[in-house]
Amino acid sequence: MLAEKMIPDPDPDPDPAPALAMPADEAVCANAATYTSTHVIGRAAQMAYRTLGFVCLGLAIAGVVLPGLPATPFALLSVWAFGRGSPEWAARVQRDPRFGPTLRNWRERRAVPVKAKCLAVGSMALSYALLFVSGAPALALWTIGLILVCVASYLVTRPSA
Repeated sequence: MLAEKMIPDPDPDPDPAPALAMPADEAVCANAATYTSTHVIGRAAQMAYRTLGFVCLGLAIAGVVLPGLPATPFALLSVWAFGRGSPEWAARVQRDPRFGPTLRNWRERRAVPVKAKCLAVGSMALSYALLFVSGAPALALWTIGLILVCVASYLVTRPSA
């Protein structure tokens, strides 16, 4: 084993605190790292999470322009998947000007914008009405109706953003 020579620092820094400061991009990445699980996952699982993240991100982007396709749930799912497969992409989605504020509101306060609540409940009601008019079987109507009422109740009871 070789002995290492200690070379004195020619300009010792008396205040090490500034070295602890983190640039904004790294802070977001560090925040995204909190979404990763505490155990180490295998390469195949990491690729599966990353693939799921990209699929959900694509659906979220499509939801921004397509009426009836919700963007926020897919953005939330993409951040969750990227948090396990690629924390850098999780941070990137969270920095996005379209998705970032909504994701932060959900993460910090579990808050949903009033407009999103109205659109979601309205879409569920319209879907159920179409199902009813199309002559769906009674069991399907009761089952789907119960699910939609539960989802709408959960959504409406969340704090508003």
